[in-house]
Amino acid sequence: MNLESFTARPTDVAELFAVRGERRVDRNAKAKSVSVPLPRHRPGERFIRGPIPLTWFRAASTCGDRAEAVAVLLWYAAGYQRRNPIKMTPTLLSELRVHPKTGKRILRRMEELGLVQCEFARGRSPLVTITAPPTTFLQ
Repeated sequence: MNLESFTARPTDVAELFAVRGERRVDRNAKAKSVSVPLPRHRPGERFIRGPIPLTWFRAASTCGDRAEAVAVLLWYAAGYQRRNPIKMTPTLLSELRVHPKTGKRILRRMEELGLVQCEFARGRSPLVTITAPPTTFLQ
């Protein structure tokens, strides 16, 4: 038996295991979709650390235009600064194209809802502490 004739190219092996996006038929002849893995960040690439409580995010999204962007930036900053409170800098807000005045307005609304505690000082970036959502949002 000559084993040299049974060699495979790397592309043949890749095609053999490529099942993403296809539909397979099981023994009962029912079609089901194949689960595709979620994208992951590469080494050195920035990412949002979670989990983010959905009740907190849902309440934050009611704070006006661009509120979702500010909420995501808060959790992103908490992940990479590895602390709470977070310094909400204009550079951080520019990551998702949020104007500093818009960010400040949204932070004030989030503070009214009890989602964050803010320390504003003239000429400085606000210091924001993420807090647990009040029990009124946990329904």
